[in-house]
Amino acid sequence: MDELLRELIEVPGIPGYEDRVRALVEERLPEGVATQTDAMGNLVATVGEGEKACLFVAHMDEIGFVVSDITAEGFLKLKTLGGIDPRSAFGRVLRVVTAKGEVPGVVGIKPPHLMKSREKEMAEVPGVSEWLLDIGARSREEAQALGVSVLDFAVWDKNPRVLNGRIWCARALDDRVGCYVLLRAMERLAEERFTWKVHFAFSVQEEVGLRGATLLARKFPCELAFAVDSVSTADWPGVSRDLSPARLGEGTCLRVLDNASVIPVAFRKELEALAAKERIPLQTVFSGGGTDAQPFQVEGPQVMSLAFPLRYTHSAVELVHKDDVEATIRFVCAIARKYAG
Repeated sequence: MDELLRELIEVPGIPGYEDRVRALVEERLPEGVATQTDAMGNLVATVGEGEKACLFVAHMDEIGFVVSDITAEGFLKLKTLGGIDPRSAFGRVLRVVTAKGEVPGVVGIKPPHLMKSREKEMAEVPGVSEWLLDIGARSREEAQALGVSVLDFAVWDKNPRVLNGRIWCARALDDRVGCYVLLRAMERLAEERFTWKVHFAFSVQEEVGLRGATLLARKFPCELAFAVDSVSTADWPGVSRDLSPARLGEGTCLRVLDNASVIPVAFRKELEALAAKERIPLQTVFSGGGTDAQPFQVEGPQVMSLAFPLRYTHSAVELVHKDDVEATIRFVCAIARKYAG
């Protein structure tokens, strides 16, 4: 796996706690690029000059947890931030990020040996309010001595892996891959001159309602805006293709229809023609959910979600195909050259 992507995956940052991700992105931006950060925490890097502007945005936040209580016995109670499926948490290792450093813990699960009714209890998925994070402490005081406080945040242990030489597997590929795409695209475009301003935005709090992008859409008027994010695939057994036609390994995607945006047909065809001209493998897809394109669309510019296919979205084992990521980088560069060059 590319070392930059691995770094982006490993650094923790949930909605409202993106500062570590932002610091890494700033560190890896090309030298000399003008940047600005707003009070909410959005980071925007700008190249080029001119009256017109286009904008690419990827969100820095990942789904995760906040410590809501420390029990007398030293266990942690959690609150979720973002769309977490309770089934994905049990038996997993979490990293609690404290002022003193990271503290590992596990979301424990009752073993069958202690169940009163195996059939009934094994069919149930306990809600978040019933979870206990075990950090190995025996009292509230011992947990606090480790550095844990209420409102500290936690993320899954990432443990990035590569499957079959070409599939990247990790938690937080949504949307650290998007951040990676923008950084790599900026590197490739570093020597080019643009007659438009080209903004590369790294947004906050996408997972809790596209909040950072809502502020960006008001602050950065532009002719075109592109959200670089994931799209869930339905390319594994037992999932109906009519939920999403996206497939791993078949190219980057135009996400033209989801729960937040509907893209005009003419703009979709314009971008399809560009991909064909540049010989970029492309899928035109629909999905549920929404992306940072939506807040920009209601402000007036043409928008599109440029999406990389993602299998097992919002789980601890998200998958992307490295060739789809490369196609997405190439497409961002092609779009910038076409409209702003």
